[in-house]
Amino acid sequence: MKTYGWVLSLAGTFIAGYLVAVIYHPKPSTGAFYHENSQTDLATLKNPVNSSAKNTDLLFRNSNLEDNFANQPVSKPAQVHVKHTPDNIELSNKEHNEAKPNKAAQFDALKHAIQNNPASLANSIEQLAALNVDNPDFDLLLSAIQSSTNSDSKQALLGLAEQYALLSDAQSQQKFLSLLSSASDIQSPLLVQGLVDLATLEQTDTNTRLEALSLLKPYQISDPERQVIKSELEQQVLTSNADEAEMLLSQLMRFSRNQQRTVIASDMLYNSSQPVQLAVLNNINSGSIPAANDLKTKLLDMASDQQDSLWFEAQQTLLTSFDLSQQEYARLSAN
Repeated sequence: MKTYGWVLSLAGTFIAGYLVAVIYHPKPSTGAFYHENSQTDLATLKNPVNSSAKNTDLLFRNSNLEDNFANQPVSKPAQVHVKHTPDNIELSNKEHNEAKPNKAAQFDALKHAIQNNPASLANSIEQLAALNVDNPDFDLLLSAIQSSTNSDSKQALLGLAEQYALLSDAQSQQKFLSLLSSASDIQSPLLVQGLVDLATLEQTDTNTRLEALSLLKPYQISDPERQVIKSELEQQVLTSNADEAEMLLSQLMRFSRNQQRTVIASDMLYNSSQPVQLAVLNNINSGSIPAANDLKTKLLDMASDQQDSLWFEAQQTLLTSFDLSQQEYARLSAN
């Protein structure tokens, strides 16, 4: 009897242990975030063309999944204080890096999908419109569209840019310029007018103005518009620092007629501050200002006067950018 009772007791203990294991350690659900085979996800990432447009859309949106969870408030009972040792810090960093989306793989997947699936291009343009221009995902998505070989990508970006062409807030203006950044030929009158407005508005900052001007071609605008741009650039050059003066002067030369360029440069050499004079020298060296004889005369005077703060720069400009006679070279060598 004692032996029979011992067997019953042992069986009861086993059954109780099994019930506890089933109740408190259930099998993971086969729903969201659980995968029987992790290779399935890798196959989807490596072969985006086999996935639907919806999956391609999710691929992009999931890049923010970790951040979204990180921003959720944590209830006090869930907070656990862990002592940070070298071992667990290394393990934590490894897990974080493995969980973080691979931007290069994501870029390739997006580019591949855009090239092979028209619906993916439409979804990407829609997402681009919704993203803030300061969001890193904006640059990622824009680069993927710009680098794709889909013949419709360029037109899709230009069409989206037209929606921002006449908006005056800074965010829209920056998005407008970003969308046009890879455009080699802008023909839409609406886009051209948007660039002209950015280039001539008083409240436009220098960098934005320069971006807009670099995308404009002088022949795309009317003579009155060209004159307005030229006049405003002249004033801005005279009041800007050395770095800005050089870039603004380069654009001023682009929008000035050939016969005007030497006159403007000569006047600035005689009547402007040192930063503006240096900007003129640099633009002569870069070729945006022609190496005309009247400029050579002024530079010979500057290079011969060692009291002039730019005498050495004037001498180097003469030696590299002008056709000098033996007498003119001898004059330089005497200093």
